[in-house]
Parts: sequence; structure tokens; C-alpha cells
Amino acid sequence: MRIHTRNTPDHARTALAPRASSAAYGRGLLVATLAAGALGLAACSGGAASGSSGGATPTISIVEPTEGATVSQPFTLKVDSSVDFGATDTGKDHFHLTFDGNAQQYTVETKPEVMINSLSPGRHTIKVTLQHADHSPIGPEAQVNVTVANAGGGTTSTPAQGGGNGY
Repeated sequence: MRIHTRNTPDHARTALAPRASSAAYGRGLLVATLAAGALGLAACSGGAASGSSGGATPTISIVEPTEGATVSQPFTLKVDSSVDFGATDTGKDHFHLTFDGNAQQYTVETKPEVMINSLSPGRHTIKVTLQHADHSPIGPEAQVNVTVANAGGGTTSTPAQGGGNGY
């Protein structure tokens, strides 16, 4: 076995890698590496959505009534969501409730249960869309088709007139 050695004079080695700053260079490299790793983690996490989704993709679904159900009024609409609902002035998310594809008329709902008693008899599509406190859409939505067997009395959930941006 042959071992090769390098016969480099000390002054040449000193010119290539100064001894006095090698420890400082190593510490600087470590700090730079840790900072880059922290930035990478921050970039991967993205911005957390408002509410309690904790950065995960928020969800919303209609639990009740089920798809194709026949309901008698009044009936309760129950939704399930991965975010906490609250009034818009709290900064928490809410959902918009619309009927029969009419996105211009909606109600702002801040609780997971809503009493419905203002639909005419017949088939209706009920849709919920998850919204930020400023009424901007988060993305998730759900809908269900139901048949109302009788007319309701009163208007517990009357859709509000919506503007182009949800006001």
C-alpha cells in the first residue's frame, strides 16, 4: 500500500486557508445553515388560515340534512368545519348560506346549526361556503339537495342582500 503525502510549504498552506479565521468561518457557516433551515421551514408552512385550522386545509361539510332528504319545516341545517366560527368582528371565520344557486342573496352564519323555515315546497339546493371574517372566500364549500314537504311559517333564516364582495 502506498501513501501519498503532500509536501506543501507552510507559507502556501497559510495563504490558502488562514488559521486564525477558520473557527470563525465554521461558526458563521453553522449560523448561515441554521438560518437557511429556519427560512425553509417557514416557507413550507405557508400562512396559517384564520380560525383554528392551524395551517391545514380548512374544511366544511353539511351533516344534516343528508343529500336527497325530504324535510318538513322548520328543520335544522347542521354543518361541520375544521375552523371555529365567530362573529366577523372577532376575526373568526363564518359561512355564507345560500339557496338554489342565488349567490347574491345569502345569510352570514356564525354557528354550526341554523333553523330553516322559509323555503317553498319542492326541491331546493342548500349551499354553504367558508369565509374569512372580511367575507373573502377561504375556498371550501358544500351543498345538499333536499325536498321540502310543506311550506314554512315565518322567516327564521332570511338571506341578506349581498353585494359583489359579500356585504
